[in-house]
Amino acid sequence: MRIVSRPHLLAALAAPLKLLSARSRRVEDWLHLPLTDEDARLLREACAASGARFGHYYHWYLQKSLVAGAVRGLDAGKAARLLAASDRTDYAAAAAIAASDTGVLVAIPHHGHYILAMTALAHVVARHRKVLVFYGQPATHKGNEAFDNLHRMLCCDSAAGIEVIHDTRQGLARAIRALKAGEVVFIMPDAFRDEDATMMVPFCGKLTNVMLGTAVLARKTGAWILPAVATPGGHLGFRTCFGARIDHPWPHAGVASAEATKVMDYAVTRAIFVAFEKCMSGQLLYWQHVRQHLAVGATARLAGAGELETLVGAIERDPSLGAPGHVVDLRVAAR
Repeated sequence: MRIVSRPHLLAALAAPLKLLSARSRRVEDWLHLPLTDEDARLLREACAASGARFGHYYHWYLQKSLVAGAVRGLDAGKAARLLAASDRTDYAAAAAIAASDTGVLVAIPHHGHYILAMTALAHVVARHRKVLVFYGQPATHKGNEAFDNLHRMLCCDSAAGIEVIHDTRQGLARAIRALKAGEVVFIMPDAFRDEDATMMVPFCGKLTNVMLGTAVLARKTGAWILPAVATPGGHLGFRTCFGARIDHPWPHAGVASAEATKVMDYAVTRAIFVAFEKCMSGQLLYWQHVRQHLAVGATARLAGAGELETLVGAIERDPSLGAPGHVVDLRVAAR
């Protein structure tokens, strides 16, 4: 497939792809899209959950390819015009970032045109606060070189107020210093490298593996968390959906044991994914990790009040709990 210089036009011309109700290997060859039979099965499930035909996935894959190709091939002026033509976000909900007297963690999952959404939001926030964008380094995360290229074109000058940091030890230390200094850090909580270091939270009817790192950063720095999800809107368009502010309870909890602290981190992480679910429910097709999520197969069942004490004890004793049969309902815990 040849990427043309007008990605919005090609996305519009390719809209009939969405009419396909079944898999087409000819389309996959045109898109250079390698799908196994298991991939196709999981994508059919994702399409059903999203109320979409299989062709919607083809059109979505095309859109992602167009964005990646455009980001690699455009100069700064064209990249800025691409963002302006794609962004349909109302940024009023992000105004609290400018007024905050502490650091802020903007939590964004790999959903929709998240690369464009993060860049656009970073430019809005950078008018008021220093911004750091924290994500996996291209050496270990294939495809992130496109993200690096976009930020080099649009962000890497002293006036922009935006800095890119990668998920290395040095990058993490820089993020902690920035949050303590009252700056803003963008982070992607739905990514992980080591499944053994994750816990599972209920998400869109199933259990999904997540790291507690975003909650830990909030606890260690006193920052609050703003969930933000890029939702599709038209051909190459996006609209960023913002959740409610999430504060870590640790600063107000007094002296807490290590076990209680981990439970608080888990509670904050669950709150982040509840906010994500409100924006992503019915749109799982556009989540980068949807196939892995559906492949897990574990269905979430919220525990009742009678099981709560036992389950909290299990979490405290085993912080690396991989796949619990039940999940703590924190709404019960709050009562």
